[in-house]
Amino acid sequence: MDTYVTIFVFDEEDKALYSIDKAFERMKEIDTKFNHLNSNSPIYNFNMNNIPITDPEIISLVKKALYISSETDGAFDITIAPLIELWGFYAKQPRLPTPAEIELCLKDVGYQNLELSNQTLMKKNPETKIDLGGIAKGYSIAESLKVLKSLGIANALIDAGGDVYALGKKDNKFWKIGIKDPFSEGLIGYIEIKNNAVMGSGDYERFFEEKGKKYHHIFNPKTGYPTEGVTGITLIYPEAAEADAWATALFVMPPEQAIEKAKSIKNLECLIVLTSGKKLYTSKINRLIKSP
Repeated sequence: MDTYVTIFVFDEEDKALYSIDKAFERMKEIDTKFNHLNSNSPIYNFNMNNIPITDPEIISLVKKALYISSETDGAFDITIAPLIELWGFYAKQPRLPTPAEIELCLKDVGYQNLELSNQTLMKKNPETKIDLGGIAKGYSIAESLKVLKSLGIANALIDAGGDVYALGKKDNKFWKIGIKDPFSEGLIGYIEIKNNAVMGSGDYERFFEEKGKKYHHIFNPKTGYPTEGVTGITLIYPEAAEADAWATALFVMPPEQAIEKAKSIKNLECLIVLTSGKKLYTSKINRLIKSP
């Protein structure tokens, strides 16, 4: 996942340590399988050798991803890999491509280039590549949560690079989760929750600057450029995998459209911070946020 993971478990010490080890084992399994840069991964072979994917676990997650793609008119798109590669974010040496390079690359981007039939994922365009990173981290959190629950853990916090799931309570109190202020090192505030994921996306996480302009890693799959107008998003949702994908999708969508979409999804709460400083809220999250 290329990020830190911390798991806090509140239980008898031996049980807690054992459950944490098992949860990490499951996360490592997922990272190995879903890492498109791992030459033994079905996703790598799909991307580089055009070998169809039949792995049931990958197919299940792809279905969730494609559903969110269809619900957001492609704002979330797992075929974004060629763009991320073009901009140099995989090599960690980002650069500003030429408009011609971006236009050419966009021919290979678009979830419509994928065909899912009979539990098999295939390509319509042989140059299309997928990257499930926008949903796999959330899925990894969800699966580690399943492990903890199966071992009788009722109170825990899973933190994967700032994306968290709060299970149960801490010392009989709701978990207190901070919401980052995208304009400073501080917090906008915090929320107190249980049995929910808190996911975020921001233009401050991975970026470079060229000629005084900031370019971040969250791309609009239709334009080929980083999304503009939004600087940060925080999302609360009970399902961690879907929360991960929705956070990206809502970041990419036009802000007013995104907040209306968020309001239409049951049990989903969202805060969108615009580059202007304006904040858009769903109704409940506005009441949940408390001053730091």
